[in-house]
Amino acid sequence: MTEALRADQRAHLLRVGAWGLANALGGTALVLASDRDAQPGRWAFGLQSGAWGAVNIGIAAVGLATGPGEVTRDWVTALAAENGYADVLLVNLGLNVGYAAVGGTLLAVAGRGVPNPDAWRGHGAALILQGAGLLVLDGVAYLASRGRFEALTEVAAQATLSASASGLTLLVPL
Repeated sequence: MTEALRADQRAHLLRVGAWGLANALGGTALVLASDRDAQPGRWAFGLQSGAWGAVNIGIAAVGLATGPGEVTRDWVTALAAENGYADVLLVNLGLNVGYAAVGGTLLAVAGRGVPNPDAWRGHGAALILQGAGLLVLDGVAYLASRGRFEALTEVAAQATLSASASGLTLLVPL
């Protein structure tokens, strides 16, 4: 892992934690300020947002507490760490789209005669917001990861191999 990857993972976890805190506080405030029977959509939006906020805070806290790993000067290890991080972000990006899709489904179903459609709309809107917010956060981290990955692979492209009477020399600029 490179120092840049380590710093980016920490920054990403801090952003996810801040997003989670905003959702936990905002969601809790909505739940407390709403009458579940009179304002089911608002209450449901708050509940869903608060719960997702708590999950995101937990993910960020565990990630920050356990740390991203040791910095290495080994190119192969650094490349593998960067690629592994990008793979995790790709899975997260797919999940984020899924959250938003489930939210959209809840919104669509709310117009189909279900009991308490406003609550369905509130839960659905909150899921769409969570999916979209996390999509942006994970997307920013993924794009940064791909930039570092490309820089690491450029190093390999600049390697030169030369032969001399004393043997072969492989020069890899770092």
